[in-house]
Amino acid sequence: RSPIFHPAPQQVAREKMSDDKKEDMGEKMVAPADFAGPMDKRGCTDILCLLLIVAHWVAMTGLGAFACSSGDYRLVLNPMDIAGNVCGIKYGDNVDMTDYPYLYYVNYALVGVCVDKCPSVSTTIDPSVTIGGAGVVTAAGSSSNYNINMDTSAYTDYVATCDGTSSDTDCFNPSSDYIEKGAGYGFFAMDTVAYMNRCTLSQNATNYIENMSGGSASTDDGFLATLYGDLWTAMSWILGCGFCVACFVSFVYTFLLRIPGVLFLLIWGCIAAVFGMLAGIGGYAYMEQQAWLDEDPMTHTQSEADALLYGSYVFFGLAGVWFLLICYLRSRIQLALAIVQEAAKAIQSMTLIILFPVMQCAGFVIFMVVWMVYAVYLASLGDPQVTGLCTDVTSPAAASVFITQNTCTTAGYTWMAYQTFEYNDEQTQMGWYLLFCYFWSSQFIIAVGQIVVAMCVAKWYFCRDKSTISSATVFSSIKDTFYYHTGTAAFGSLLIAIIKMIRAAIAYAQKKAKQSGSKFAQAVLCALQCYMWCMEKCMKFLNKNAYIQTAIFGTNFCTSAKNAFFLILRNIARIGACTVVSEFVIIVGKAFICVITGGISYFGMSQPDGPDITSPIGPVVMIMILSWFTASMFMNIFGMAISTILQCFVADEEMFDASTRFADATLASFIDKNGAPPKAKEEDNTL
Repeated sequence: RSPIFHPAPQQVAREKMSDDKKEDMGEKMVAPADFAGPMDKRGCTDILCLLLIVAHWVAMTGLGAFACSSGDYRLVLNPMDIAGNVCGIKYGDNVDMTDYPYLYYVNYALVGVCVDKCPSVSTTIDPSVTIGGAGVVTAAGSSSNYNINMDTSAYTDYVATCDGTSSDTDCFNPSSDYIEKGAGYGFFAMDTVAYMNRCTLSQNATNYIENMSGGSASTDDGFLATLYGDLWTAMSWILGCGFCVACFVSFVYTFLLRIPGVLFLLIWGCIAAVFGMLAGIGGYAYMEQQAWLDEDPMTHTQSEADALLYGSYVFFGLAGVWFLLICYLRSRIQLALAIVQEAAKAIQSMTLIILFPVMQCAGFVIFMVVWMVYAVYLASLGDPQVTGLCTDVTSPAAASVFITQNTCTTAGYTWMAYQTFEYNDEQTQMGWYLLFCYFWSSQFIIAVGQIVVAMCVAKWYFCRDKSTISSATVFSSIKDTFYYHTGTAAFGSLLIAIIKMIRAAIAYAQKKAKQSGSKFAQAVLCALQCYMWCMEKCMKFLNKNAYIQTAIFGTNFCTSAKNAFFLILRNIARIGACTVVSEFVIIVGKAFICVITGGISYFGMSQPDGPDITSPIGPVVMIMILSWFTASMFMNIFGMAISTILQCFVADEEMFDASTRFADATLASFIDKNGAPPKAKEEDNTL
């Protein structure tokens, strides 16, 4: 008889664990029948969520209509004086301030009185004239009042003595400490300019106040005037270079990434730089510690030297971990390099894709205009309430501990009153709902953009003849997204909005906990805020990959999220490496676009036929700021393209064999060497 061999128990256990592991990571993807790229025969997904977001817009419109009919935007936009009157209008039963549209600040609590015009003082400050609750008070021997008029009958409760003992005359006397320190109900006549119906200090007056309080501000505002002049003169250069030239440089950057060797040197150079930085810091700390020990006499303690030594060990350890991690992920990094190059090709094949974020911005601006109108009217529904600040010029710290007028005045300090808006429970709930509308709608706009970009790139990848892909693909993807998948975008954005609302509620609780002084509550809420922040980041990552699944297969959000989750789980090492590589590419890309655009603009404006400006430095800085935003917009598309190419590659690998795979020749040959494992021995891409 032939002997019967039984597998060892350890082998059986390993095989069982391997099978369980595969089950835990889900089944590999199977191509739908007649799959030839992103599904042409799609159906509308997550219609219920689409109806919900439409209903929430309808509800927001109803709330806004109620707020507009019941509120008055002027209560928010127009300033409110110290007595609760609104400058420039007749508010309720309060004093009619129609003839006094401007607010003149009288103390550092930023409250003031309504005046008919803002004072213009050629000497910056006139200590012989005081403007406040007692009116325009002119010192003896002076006839100046700058023709400032106000209704003093509105401020009879705000001409009380400044320190609890002085007379009203002393209170508004220019020699009073309370006047000079901005702690009374009046202040000197200052040189001001009108801005949004508020008398704000001119640059000279601001510098005067800073110098009087010990500041180091210069009294020469010529630099700012010159800078503003240069920016205005070079406005066409700023807009042209900040947007158009930056877009051109962005395409140049993607072209450079396609050149053999450029991306290799960029990524491995960044990886080597990180290793060198960690090892260099460790080496510097170690040598510095030795230098400390050799000092004679010693200026550092032994404990300080030991702490520096341990710090060097930490950095050496981090450098070692980084080196081992890169060694483990080296083949995945090579794969990520190939995927980045494919993403660059995809974007260059559809140049109009870079303009889609402009459409997103336009939609967001339209929403924000409507939302802000509703928010302003809703804010005007509150009731003004008198509160205040306890102060004393000689001992401000001692006075600040008193939080009510009774306790403040009983202790002998001065109570500076001002107005705040109080909201009832119903108005507060309306405010929370309006905040939720902002979160959901803004995230919805972002989600729609991600699906459009993913669908464009997926159509490019799963196309046998890449020459048929053009900017027209962008328009077809926009049409398919809006017609079929706005419900999926609403579903994913709803989850993010809920998390953001929880974070907003925690932030509100943190504010209350800080006011109460409870350290334990602050610590717990801080931990919860960190947890919800991490959850938001994870959900955004999962949403992005779910949108890619929707773009490829036309599945609903839950199915797409499940498939994306298990796809990530089965290929966590590849995705981790691709994330590292893409972050390097995006950061270097932003810096490249910003610096090159700034250099081009500097060279152009320095030419004889350039703009007539004092110096190109100011405009160039503004151009670099705008080019940074342009680069961020471009790199967000590039990052989404990289993620889409990665998912398309993994799906391509799992669904098809080498003979029917969609990857082009360059990526296919790389897959054969590094990416696609032989059937007999599969590569483990998990951690």
